[in-house]
Amino acid sequence: MTLMTEAEIHLETGASLAPEITTDRSQDAYGRFIIEPLTQGFGVTLGNAIRRVLLNSLPGVAITAVRIEGAQHEYSTLPHVREDMVDFLLNVKDIRIQSITGRPGTLRLDVSGQAGAITAGDIQRHGDYTVVNPNLVLLNADSTDAELSIEFTVEQGTGFRAAETSEEDPIGILPVDAIFTPIRRANFEVEATRVGQVTDFDRLVLEVWTDGTITPEDAVRKGTQIIIDQLQPFASLGESAALAAGQQPGLSVPPSLSAVTVEDLHLSTRTQNSLRRGNLATVGHVLEKSAQELLELRNFGEQSLNELVQRLREMGVAIPEDDEDRAWRRVPLATLVPSAEGTVAGAEQGADGDADESEDGAVFSMRPDEDVSEVDLTHYSRRSFDPDDDDEE
Repeated sequence: MTLMTEAEIHLETGASLAPEITTDRSQDAYGRFIIEPLTQGFGVTLGNAIRRVLLNSLPGVAITAVRIEGAQHEYSTLPHVREDMVDFLLNVKDIRIQSITGRPGTLRLDVSGQAGAITAGDIQRHGDYTVVNPNLVLLNADSTDAELSIEFTVEQGTGFRAAETSEEDPIGILPVDAIFTPIRRANFEVEATRVGQVTDFDRLVLEVWTDGTITPEDAVRKGTQIIIDQLQPFASLGESAALAAGQQPGLSVPPSLSAVTVEDLHLSTRTQNSLRRGNLATVGHVLEKSAQELLELRNFGEQSLNELVQRLREMGVAIPEDDEDRAWRRVPLATLVPSAEGTVAGAEQGADGDADESEDGAVFSMRPDEDVSEVDLTHYSRRSFDPDDDDEE
């Protein structure tokens, strides 16, 4: 008797064969991925779609304008500097920046009494941004008498944006062509592969080169998520608006809650920085994650989780105590947000999860004798975001 492989059993029964993704090679800025087996023809379909999204749709950070003290326009000269203004602006375009918050800001470069090469590593450190190519040479000073005071405007965007001048810009602002995309190059090849005795399957080989601000794995993950989000309306054609948006009834988060920023929670600097590194800028972003996913963030441990959970409970999120039930850690926290009717979204009401009525409206209570009042979010005042120098484990 001949034993059949799992793949041959799938083919014999007519079931779909799920492709497997293998990371053939992975470095900081280069990744090679193999996806197989794919139905014949889908190698080109998926490879082309992923490549186009990687090159054009991933968000990134770039310098969009420069202001140099003493320089009025791009034809100005800098004393005691070898490069002219055009060469300097071309070098500025190559500065690659990683953002923690994703918000616009400024960076500064102040040089005095320094001769020789002035690199991107000489830019003053900022809590929201990290320069990933500090060895990039921006200028060469031929004398210690060189004095420079430069301000860089940093913004987030997608793709490429040409330098644009505006009449509203003050004199001395020099616009720069902004290269936002973190992808330097993307390529794919489609090869033939076989499953058992069937030889008409595709193998997709995807190669990705990044600028160092994002790993190839994250780039592919975010790119494919963009494709899924764009195709979701087609997959939900004819369904209700709530389901077409990829939401189940009762799982929506109130805007007054989702719009609260991480800074407004008054968390410790360590916890706040961990959330920022995970691109979780608002409470809405945090509620999209489960507790297990949050614990996978860098420098985010049980102490940080307990601190965050305490703040969310004060805001009305019905998170149970761990000694009662730890199953809540495996579901998105948004499912624990009370709906307008006072029940937890997506969760069934049980003996320990009944809805209570108060004078201000329906609220959720984990116990019949415990009344959780609605929280006034206006008392969460905004404060500045400070970097944590002792952030490393």
